[in-house]
Amino acid sequence: MNIVKIIQYFESKYPKDLAYEWDNVGLQVGTLNVKVKKVLVSLDLTKDVVKEAIELKTNMILTHHPLMFAPMNRISFDSPKGWIIKNLIKHNITVYSAHTNYDLAEGGMNDVLAKALKINSPQMLDLQDEIGRFGSIDEVDFDVFIKNIKESLKLDTVKVIGRTDKTIKTIGVSGGSGSKHMYEAKKAGCDVYLTGDVTYHTALDAIALGLTIIDIGHHAEKIFVPSVVKELKNQFPEVDFIESKVNSNPFISY
Repeated sequence: MNIVKIIQYFESKYPKDLAYEWDNVGLQVGTLNVKVKKVLVSLDLTKDVVKEAIELKTNMILTHHPLMFAPMNRISFDSPKGWIIKNLIKHNITVYSAHTNYDLAEGGMNDVLAKALKINSPQMLDLQDEIGRFGSIDEVDFDVFIKNIKESLKLDTVKVIGRTDKTIKTIGVSGGSGSKHMYEAKKAGCDVYLTGDVTYHTALDAIALGLTIIDIGHHAEKIFVPSVVKELKNQFPEVDFIESKVNSNPFISY
């Protein structure tokens, strides 16, 4: 199987032109015109992920978060990113990233999250930015809801902002850093809004707005990995798509 065929299918589902202007999606390092038998799928591209790919003898890594967001003026092999690039080239490993195009596409990140959270008939949360989902779930007490989302998204901890003395029926979700969409969640009548990377001052604004937010963290997007592996295995059974076992979450829960 040639990598080109995999990417042609992938981009038919998650077109690159959906990505935000600031994003850098698509080919990061290497070539798409090469045969592949094993593909490692990962949320991030770290040194440990590259080591994992080398050990598994894979010649492609598919990630959600890109290796490079901005142009590089120099590549120093002594820097972490330089080490990664050097070893990718040395071991003939191609890296391809699908980021905000995967977030925005139908069937992508926000639909995967909505399905995991058991949202009934999810609708678009922010029509202008075309991102996020909201809808109803079976009504549940707040504490039970927290327990359920930890289990569904495989999270050890979450951060809660706002009132907790409520039952939950309508929820909104946006993967990654979705603080700016909290006003749409409020307008949609969400009892709670789930997203990541909520800052201190944004949290204060949410409380003033009367909206409960659950900061599930950016790393909750790890749901990308099993979802993409399952989809591509079904489409290309002759290729071995492997879930990375590296935990790239930079935060440690105590």
